[in-house]
Amino acid sequence: MKKNSLKILSVMTIFFIVLIVGNISYRGFLNYQNTIITQQIEHLLTSSKSIGKSLELYVGEKEKSLKDMTINLGNYLEKSEKENINDDILKTLKVFYNTQKTEVSEIFYVDIDKKNTLIYPEMDDPVNYDILYDELDYVRENKKSYIGRPYLENNGFSFNMAEPVVVNGEVIGVVFGKIKLENMHKLLVEPVKAGKQGYAVVKELNGKILMHPVKSHIGGNMVRFREEKYPALDLKEVNELLTKEKTEKEGFYIYNSYWWPQEKLEKVRKISVFSRAKVGTEFWVVSIIISYDEIKEPIKNYLYSTIIIAAVIIIIFAWVIFLTVRMIKNEEAYKMETNYLREINKSTEELRKKETELHHKRKLETIGTLTGGIAHEFNNVLTPIMGYSEMILRNLDPNLKSYDYAKNIYESSERAQEIIDEIRLFSGDKNIKIKYKVISMNKVLVEALRFSESLFPGNVKIIKDIKKGEWDVYANETQLHQVVLNLCTNAFNAMMGKDKGVLKISADSVKYQEDEILQGSALKKRDYVKISFEDNGCGMDEGTIEKIFDPFFTKKLSEKSSGLGLPIVQGIVTKHGGIVNVWSEKGKGSRFDVYLPLTSKKCEDSDENTENIDVKGIEKILIIDDDKSIAEMLKNGLNDLGYRTAVMTEGSEILKNFDYIRENFQIIITDLAMPDISGIQISKKIKASKPEIKILLITANSYEPLEEYMQGRIIDDYLMKPVSVSQISRSIRKIMNNL
Repeated sequence: MKKNSLKILSVMTIFFIVLIVGNISYRGFLNYQNTIITQQIEHLLTSSKSIGKSLELYVGEKEKSLKDMTINLGNYLEKSEKENINDDILKTLKVFYNTQKTEVSEIFYVDIDKKNTLIYPEMDDPVNYDILYDELDYVRENKKSYIGRPYLENNGFSFNMAEPVVVNGEVIGVVFGKIKLENMHKLLVEPVKAGKQGYAVVKELNGKILMHPVKSHIGGNMVRFREEKYPALDLKEVNELLTKEKTEKEGFYIYNSYWWPQEKLEKVRKISVFSRAKVGTEFWVVSIIISYDEIKEPIKNYLYSTIIIAAVIIIIFAWVIFLTVRMIKNEEAYKMETNYLREINKSTEELRKKETELHHKRKLETIGTLTGGIAHEFNNVLTPIMGYSEMILRNLDPNLKSYDYAKNIYESSERAQEIIDEIRLFSGDKNIKIKYKVISMNKVLVEALRFSESLFPGNVKIIKDIKKGEWDVYANETQLHQVVLNLCTNAFNAMMGKDKGVLKISADSVKYQEDEILQGSALKKRDYVKISFEDNGCGMDEGTIEKIFDPFFTKKLSEKSSGLGLPIVQGIVTKHGGIVNVWSEKGKGSRFDVYLPLTSKKCEDSDENTENIDVKGIEKILIIDDDKSIAEMLKNGLNDLGYRTAVMTEGSEILKNFDYIRENFQIIITDLAMPDISGIQISKKIKASKPEIKILLITANSYEPLEEYMQGRIIDDYLMKPVSVSQISRSIRKIMNNL
């Protein structure tokens, strides 16, 4: 009896152990499976974004090279006295082609008036003007570069980059550079591998395939041409994937499909991870496709290992129980169970650490979104401040002291707007329009150096050698502050670890004819201000000097170094028409010389004053804004300028009175973000019934495709908050006069 009881107890114990170990193993398998699939999708999404960023940078680099060539060509032709300039143009095309021929397959020049075309290298086939008409007209009218949409040729897709050749302020011709997508595919897309059968593919939003490892698929729609070729196949989930790619900026989709290059089609499970790349004004979809079974292969191996381990554990436990029943060795069983639980705790701790890392990454992404939202709200607050202070200035006697007070308020609001623009740049907003004006470089240096000195440690000595003089430059004051701060910070990082660091900052005006660096550059022959930053830090070798202006390149002199400081400096200085020259010697130190062009205008002569000249009118205007303070400010200001205005602040009020609005107003000024109906929806409805009504959109959110709305004639113009009444009035006159 006692023997049978022991057997029953042993069997029941083993049965419960099997249940417990099986449950734990199964849960561990599910967690491992989810982790592996999630990590693989995140890795593929990172690769997809990397391809998209590479495509954008590749096109941007080619566009910049073409722009530099056309600028130099235009400058040369301005000085040339030859009547027949075709030889000079063709020579320039040839030089550019020889340096870019691995990326630019063809380059040709189109004369605007004569329709004369110069091509290098020479081709038997004439230029297809049907493709170029839109691009040619756009560049001629707007005097700026244009990136065309991809078009299919015999050898695959290509697209044109168009740059104007400007001589004496007029566009005399357009230079086109043809980029073959096949070259971009080989360089940027094809090297990315996704398992044994996976691949990367680039499409337009409508599903047209631009880049694909199988050339026969290029140019076809990812769904339609497969439906035509394989009418019996079920492509419902492929259609769903295309819909997701059209409507979502990035993501993934697990679906059933086929490996199209194979002759015998068998349904397989796939994962497609996709993101977008902006090329010109178009968005391309970058997809990476991988076999779901390949991802599950290591998971299956893990499952088999888990089963084996579980079986071994069960056998061991059974043997221990058997020995316990036979020999009463509870201590050994207890030790085995303790070791098993320790391994589980270790795995749990590792998962917790990974969760913490993921949470930290999400917090960093949230910072960018938060800063953009803060900037949006501040712009709404600044609009009435700027507007009412401008109205006060208009009605006050300039000789009164209160006039100066109001002027200080208005100028402070403008300064606040510049600070907010910097915040929006931090949050990733690429649509910021940088404002330039005539400023004193002396003032910028004094303010920026005062701030920099407060950041330097006591072992760094700053020597200033700033010559006397008035150096006025046409620039953005905030960006010049950034140049000075970045170069000072760069010098500080180079002197870290030294007992006595010395930073010498000097400034003086120089003439083009007297400076070798200026004469060796492509800058215009004019006077410049030269600002030098010389330190006795670690210095750099020649290889490092060649790379310091490359984005994200850093020697990690500081843990806070991002590798973006010097590229930002060079970008700002170049935009301001200057150059940065570098001298450095390993172990002795470095010197950065910044050259900025001087302007003959004085600060008080700047165009900033002309911007505030009021433009009056008599049109009937409806102001739509849910912020009553902004709406009332605009109403009062426009009434003062002679306009007849009305205000609506509720979306429901707009919908109820739509017919009244359409028949009684010539101009609608509407905010983009409204509670019940957006400004774009209002514009579409009004334009659909009465297109002659002019729509002026004001918004604090520049992430919307505002330029696309204008090109689609949904709106006639837009202004970014904060806005003043003068800005509104000038925009009204522009759209009413069709300027």
